[in-house]
Amino acid sequence: MGFPDTPVELANGKLVCQDHGLQICHQCCCDYTFIDDSAEQVSSDEEVPSSSSGEDRKSEVLSRAEPATQILTGAAAKFIPSGQSSQYCEECSLTWMSVFPADVPMVFDELCPTHDSLPGTRADQRTIFVNIDGACPGNGTTHAVGGLGVSFGPSSIYNISELIHRNPRKPPTSQQAELKAAIRALEVIREKYLPNRRVTLSSAMNTCPCHEECWARGLPFRIVLVTDSAYLFDCMTSHLLIWRWDPKNRLYSNKKSGKVIMNSKHIRGVVEEIEKLAGSGVQVLWRKVPRELNEEADRLAKAGTKIEVKKTGDSGYLDEQGGISDGALALGMLSLGLDPPI
Repeated sequence: MGFPDTPVELANGKLVCQDHGLQICHQCCCDYTFIDDSAEQVSSDEEVPSSSSGEDRKSEVLSRAEPATQILTGAAAKFIPSGQSSQYCEECSLTWMSVFPADVPMVFDELCPTHDSLPGTRADQRTIFVNIDGACPGNGTTHAVGGLGVSFGPSSIYNISELIHRNPRKPPTSQQAELKAAIRALEVIREKYLPNRRVTLSSAMNTCPCHEECWARGLPFRIVLVTDSAYLFDCMTSHLLIWRWDPKNRLYSNKKSGKVIMNSKHIRGVVEEIEKLAGSGVQVLWRKVPRELNEEADRLAKAGTKIEVKKTGDSGYLDEQGGISDGALALGMLSLGLDPPI
C-alpha cells in the first residue's frame, strides 16, 4: 500500500497515487492536481489572449480532460468487489458500479456517473462493467467456427455479436475468440462511448459553466472486463509479467525459456487497446466469474458463430484477412433476431 507522499509519475509528467492511479484519491487521501495547476500557469513573458469564445474555452477544458492514466498490470489489474452492486442504466446503455453498497437505498438515475452527477473527485467510483465471451464450435478441428459476444447490459446499443472467421486451412480457436471479444469491447469503448461522453460533458458546461474544471475531471473512468475464461484472465493479470514482446517479429516469448507464446498477435491487440484507452484516462481491470454469471455474453458469442456470410477470398472461405462486410453482418444478425451493430 502506497502513502500520500509517494506518488507515481506518468509518462506525461502527471502524478497519481501509487495504488489506484488517481490524481485525486479519497482512499489514499491525496490530491496531486495542484501540481498540474501550478505547471499550467502562463509566464509573464508570454502573450495572454484578452478573451476567448465559450466554445474555445470548452475545447480547451476538454483537451485537458484526458490525462493519461496508469496502466495496471499483474495483481493490480484484478478487480476485487468491495460490497458495491452494479446497475444497468437504460438512458446511457451501460452497466455501472453503484456508488453505494448494495444494502444502501439510492436513486440510481440521479447518480448515474455518465450523466455527470458525480463530482470529479469520485473518478475511482466511475466504473463500467462489460461482460465478454468467445465461442468456437468444433474447436480443434478444421470445421471450427469462431464467434464473439460483448454485453454492456440488457438491450444496450453497444452490445456485439459477431462472427470471427471460418476457414478449414486456418481454423479459429476458443482462445482466439476470447481474446477478440476483449479487443472488440475495448474498441467500442474507445470509438463509440468516449466520443459520446465528451459530448455529454460539453453539454454539461452549457448549464454549469462555473464547474468546467470539475466536469473536465469527470471524463476519466474505469472499465472492468468480466470473463469466465481462466485463460484470458490469467494472460492479462499474470502471464504478461513473465513474457517479453518482440516488436520486430510481433511475438511474445517467455523471458526464461524463450518459448514463443501462442496467439501473440491477439494478445498484443488487447494490450494495444489498453494503452490507447490509458492515454484518454480510461483504466482497464479484469474480473473472473463463473460461467453461469456470464450467460448473456455467452449467448451473443454463440449467436455470432451462426451468422452466415458469403464466402470470400481465393480459398472460398471467410478468413481473418477477408473480414465481414457491414451489410452481410447486419443481415446475418437480423436473421437471428438480433439488433445489427451501430
